[in-house]
Parts: sequence; C-alpha cells; structure tokens
Amino acid sequence: MSILLLDKEKGMTSFSATKQAQKELGFSKAGHGGTLDPIATGVLPIFFDQSTKFLQFFNSETKEYIADFVFGISSNTQDITGILTYGNLDNEPKEIDIRNALKKFEGVSKQLPPKFSAKKINGVPMYKLARKGQEFERKTQMINIYNIELLKYEFPKFQIKVLCSKGTYIRTLGVDIGKSLQQAVSMCELKRTKFGALTLDETITLTKLKNLDKDEKMQYVRRVEEILIDIPQVEIRSSEVTKFQNGCQIKAREIEDTGKHFIFNKKELLGLAIVDENFMINPLKVLTKGEKIRNELK
Repeated sequence: MSILLLDKEKGMTSFSATKQAQKELGFSKAGHGGTLDPIATGVLPIFFDQSTKFLQFFNSETKEYIADFVFGISSNTQDITGILTYGNLDNEPKEIDIRNALKKFEGVSKQLPPKFSAKKINGVPMYKLARKGQEFERKTQMINIYNIELLKYEFPKFQIKVLCSKGTYIRTLGVDIGKSLQQAVSMCELKRTKFGALTLDETITLTKLKNLDKDEKMQYVRRVEEILIDIPQVEIRSSEVTKFQNGCQIKAREIEDTGKHFIFNKKELLGLAIVDENFMINPLKVLTKGEKIRNELK
C-alpha cells in the first residue's frame, strides 16, 4: 500500500510529476491529491496502485503556503506566467500598511476563483475555457484564512505565509490584498509547506529520487494508514475477513466512535468501512480479495 510525499518542483504540472514518480517507482497506477500549479512547488501526495482507492478520502481541511508577490504588475492568470500589464510603482506601500491589510483577510470570507484554475464547470476545467476565450460564470466560495503573516518586504516584492482552508487560491488572495492597498499585484512564487499534518520535511524531489537506488527509494514510500491518520483503525477476526471482502456487515467490537474506519486483520489492511450508529461495520472500499498488502517496489 504505497504513497509518496513528493516535493513538486517548479515548472511541471501535478499530472506530469505524478506520472514521472509512477515511472520511477514502477507502479501501474497513480493519482495525486491537491493539485499544484506549474509555478508552485511543495507537498504533493501521490497514491499508487491499491492506494488510489483511498485518494478521495485524502481531503485535508488545512494547508500552509509561503508565497511571493510583486507590486505594480497585473496578470490575466494572477501570476507571472500570464499576460502581464505593468503599472505605476510610484506609490510604495508602507510595511505597516501591508501588515494591517493582511489582518483584514483572516477569518471566513468569500473568494472568487480565478478564471485560469483547475476548478471545473460542467466537468471542464475553467482554464481550458479561459484559454479558448469563452465566457463563463464563476461563483464565489467560502474560504477560511486561519493565519496570515508578512515574512519579507522589499519593495516591490513581499512574501507571506498563509494557513488556510482547502479551496483557497493564494494568487487570488494576493490580488485581493493588492486591491485593498490600491495596488496591482501578481504572484511570482508559491510553495506548499504543509498539507494537513504532512510537512515539507517528509518529502523528496523527483531529482533526488532519480539518483537513489531501490532500497533508498523505499524509505520514502509510505502506507495509506500513515498518511490518513485521522481515520481510526479496527481489527477484525480472521473468520470475518471473507465476509468483509464480500461486502457483508460485521458487528464491531470495542469501538466507541462511528464513521470511517480502516479495517485490519493481523496487521494486513483490508479496506475502509463505515461504522454506523448500531456499531455495524459496513464495507466502503474493499481491497482486492486475497491480496497481500506490502510496501515494496515492483
């Protein structure tokens, strides 16, 4: 059951990074959690083979970013990869004004997603529609900025650290901060430093991964239950394994909480289940019957 915490490098899409990691490690299937734009770097969890069944449950509520912005430049993509328009730099904001502006964005608010984003309209990513020049309606969404602080400021650039809810667009946040200061702003750097409980210290870049031997690469391959740490674990009897694998209900024992649980038998992960209010285990995601779940490269 294999997951890699990748430090995605700048200039590649999340899809490309995922495919390269899959090829490097020799897995047959792969998917990633939490898309990062090509300009962005940082924590990108990649799920392989049987682990992809649990990808939909990897949905952390909090993420942390460090982002760099530049005053005096506006962009159709809200970052420096788009069509840039250069404005007047005569009005230099004071550091105290920037700090005060940042504090106004803490808490719950509405944010309008950028046109050039992976958010979908009728199944089509908005960036594809935007590239074709098509008009479409964007809807605001609720976000939560738990904490925001100014790390550096040397006009015309400033750097912030943001702890926010999922679905927050950091480049849009930067543009909105600029508007509050009556300044044009574009994002020039972005790094995701935390994804829920996962940190940048736990990751590896593709460049480094390619230079390791098989055993060294294995040190960076994690098990799904190590990543989805918010989901509790339940041990079932050997006599109940076949029932679970066939999708049958099982009576839970020594469980105090309802909701999603990982199901184990003798340290082997069998799948994911919902424990209902009657404390019955209801299979939700069942791994291939009879498969031995191992942490090994092919």
